[in-house]
Amino acid sequence: MTPERAARLVSRWVRFYTRGLPAAVARRRIEEIDADLHDHIAYERARGTADRRIARNVLSRMARGLAADASWRRRARPLEGNPMKTLLAVLATVLGVAAIVFGEADDAPGLQLLGALFVVGAVTFGVRASLRGR
Repeated sequence: MTPERAARLVSRWVRFYTRGLPAAVARRRIEEIDADLHDHIAYERARGTADRRIARNVLSRMARGLAADASWRRRARPLEGNPMKTLLAVLATVLGVAAIVFGEADDAPGLQLLGALFVVGAVTFGVRASLRGR
């Protein structure tokens, strides 16, 4: 594999993980990585490094940088809303449904009522959070 081919593979990866971002942000990241790849290849060739080794180094850098790319993506476009609110709503719903099911099996109307309150509370909490923009 040639260094240029490895660089094209890295460029495809960058275009993949920047899709869906604002055009200016994605373009800046793509240009930043392309320039870095160009400099890397030019530097290694100036040192007399074999093309196969340069390609391996480029692909190695890509593999080692995958986690950093994902982290950069999260910083560039953070998740909307508060995931803790969603988790609490789901947990309350699960607890409520479980209380209704177990209350019905034991013929315990109090437990069924508690379960229904959990479910209604979770739905209310979810609707309220979505109306407030989370």
